[in-house]
Amino acid sequence: MYVLKRLGAVLIRGIADMGWGVLGLLLLGYLLLAWIGLTLAGETALVASPTAFLYYMIVTTSTVGYGDYSPVTRGGQLMVVFFIIPVGIGLFATLLGKASASVISQFTRRLNGEQTIVQKDHIVIVGYNAYTASLVDQVREESRPGQVVALCVGGGAPSRNPFLEQGVEYFRAASLSDESLYERAAVKDASLVVVDVEDDSETNLVCMHLSALVDADCRITAYVKNQMVGRLLETHCPTVNVIPSLHQQMLVKAAVDPGSEEVMRLLVDADQAQTQYSTRLAGLPEPLSVARVTSRLRARCRASLIAIRQGDALYPVLNPDDDVLLAAGDEVFYIAGRRLSPEEMAEHLTAEVID
Repeated sequence: MYVLKRLGAVLIRGIADMGWGVLGLLLLGYLLLAWIGLTLAGETALVASPTAFLYYMIVTTSTVGYGDYSPVTRGGQLMVVFFIIPVGIGLFATLLGKASASVISQFTRRLNGEQTIVQKDHIVIVGYNAYTASLVDQVREESRPGQVVALCVGGGAPSRNPFLEQGVEYFRAASLSDESLYERAAVKDASLVVVDVEDDSETNLVCMHLSALVDADCRITAYVKNQMVGRLLETHCPTVNVIPSLHQQMLVKAAVDPGSEEVMRLLVDADQAQTQYSTRLAGLPEPLSVARVTSRLRARCRASLIAIRQGDALYPVLNPDDDVLLAAGDEVFYIAGRRLSPEEMAEHLTAEVID
């Protein structure tokens, strides 16, 4: 009895460790031996064609047994009883078991943040804190249809993906300084990376690592609490768009101009109907003045121009002069009910205004 148990354990372990290549070779060998055996036994109906043979083998080994095909010779019956059925059922069960285990393993790895993806042009969020859920919702709302959103977190984050139902890909490591974390999330091929880490020093390290990792077209945006850390980060990583905390500025504005803090909150609140957006101009036949762009946006879609960024300028210009000319490639910042695509923007700016 002990020997049988040991043999069973060895067999189960061997099946579990068996690769798909070995299993495929065993399956081909099994089919080849079954074909030869049935041919020698004179079962002409069962081997009349590859289709009929495969149909009979699948129906038999899966224990469905419709009865429309069956062996008629004694040799064929013995072949089925002692080889085709027992070996076939074993291989069929092994195939189903490995397929089920593979699906479960992939789901478990995705749930636990252990997966690896091959993805391009996706959005990556780095860090986990009390505001991550809101950040994920806003990023998903702003992302294009079908664009993948990935979340990279450290050891302090939940062990399982809290955003699985939202379709967010989850990647977890012991530390945000682990290079394999960003390799598994294919960060180097991302189009946008948002860094929102609790500790500013860790934000600095993560941004310096990411700026050397991602492509030149990828935009990195990082939030910092300390403005000195932000200036240091801008010095060492000029490609990183640093967003400093505005709590102090909002406190002063609220004291000097009551209600200003509410205005600033409404501008960045994704739950409001009017929100601040930006669009890069394209498809303009000729340069347009700021005054003309402002009037067209207001008349056509109730949008309010608040700032512009021309050419390769690092920072936008707030409340620009009316006579400044805007051309294709320049960026406009505005308040509207929704984001306007470059095509929609061009249509609004080139259409005639009806008074």
